[in-house]
Amino acid sequence: MMKRYTLILFAVLLLVVPAALHAQIAAYGTVGGAAFGNAPVNLGYGGMVGVYKASGHVLHTVSVGGDLRGSFMGRDGFHFNTFAVGPRVSFNPHVIPLHPYVEGLIGLGNYNRGKNTSSSNHFNYQVVGGLDATILPRIDWRVVDIAYSAVTSNSVRATTFSTGLVVRLW
Repeated sequence: MMKRYTLILFAVLLLVVPAALHAQIAAYGTVGGAAFGNAPVNLGYGGMVGVYKASGHVLHTVSVGGDLRGSFMGRDGFHFNTFAVGPRVSFNPHVIPLHPYVEGLIGLGNYNRGKNTSSSNHFNYQVVGGLDATILPRIDWRVVDIAYSAVTSNSVRATTFSTGLVVRLW
């Protein structure tokens, strides 16, 4: 229980501190589909919500930060939900309004094996890549977010493809 609170505290600090680094905080929501492995269904659908912080420019066009996200995918009584946090590296070429990014996340994955079965929580890891395109001064279209996600128990895994909107708060 204490490890969970420590992880949540770390995620909050990662996303909030420090504003002095010219941090950019954004919230996003997407919808999409998932291809499942070692699960009772092969395909599912759902959504994802999250908040990321980009700051600490390594180079003029590369920024580092963190992401905190939750995904909710499933079909026919099966669900695969995740909550994860981790580092984010984004590329901002400044001459075109496209922003590719990569992430490596860890957290919790929750799934069940179908209708009328109990769910269980397990360690989850994710490898994420995507592309955002600026459409208005503080709004991006998340053109694509591709994530490979797996839980350590029973090797349940998902490859998700989603699209949505990003609102840059400041």
